Amino acid sequence: CHMIFTGNPGTGKTTVARMVGRVYHALGLLSKGGVVVTERSKLVGRYIGDTENNVQALLGQAKGNVLFIDEAYNLYTGGDDRRDFGNRVVESLLTMLSQKNPDLIVILAGYEKEMMKMIESNPGMKGRFPYHFHFDDYNADELMQIAHNLLAESEFILTSDADKRLKETIQATVSTKDACFHNARWIEQYIHDGILTAMSERLMTQPMMREDKKLFQLILLEDVEKAYAKMRPKIEKPLLVRK
Repeated sequence: CHMIFTGNPGTGKTTVARMVGRVYHALGLLSKGGVVVTERSKLVGRYIGDTENNVQALLGQAKGNVLFIDEAYNLYTGGDDRRDFGNRVVESLLTMLSQKNPDLIVILAGYEKEMMKMIESNPGMKGRFPYHFHFDDYNADELMQIAHNLLAESEFILTSDADKRLKETIQATVSTKDACFHNARWIEQYIHDGILTAMSERLMTQPMMREDKKLFQLILLEDVEKAYAKMRPKIEKPLLVRK
């Protein structure tokens, strides 16, 4: 029942992992049903023996839960280099997965090409991770819905012009996205660090003559324009960070 999740950042892999934990707990297959998220930097030690100790400590922490290893392909650097402690993490996981009813589900997640290369490199992993789920990027309409949900949570209101322009900027960004597009993470950044920041800066320059809640809720066209002008390079060309 161990799984491979592939897809770009922000496509919901961690969210689905949490759902998997709750479902398997309800079925009586996991004693706790939570999710423990980790990555290479938290597993690989600097000295001989450190990695094995890190893995064993994490497995103890993850007992009864889903162990979600993000960017798991970073555990594999290619070849059979015994000096690479990432390989020792994989070996320790395979040893644990060979146990019957370990009260633990492991989900390896990352970009599809890199993850498939990692799985193909180790025949033992194919049998231990029989389920592969790919998470597609969100399209412009889906990102727009996420934006609406984020704004509605805090009772922000888009004017019709601002709403139209927001959709146009989302469509423009999606049409020029690269292979490392950050999906929901991008839209959250655009809303919180871009549009709401621009709105706050606008309000700070205007004298408030009366108490009017709507003034602090209404997002104008100029707020969207300012946010897009400021964040467009960052949004359209996100960096792939290797750890």
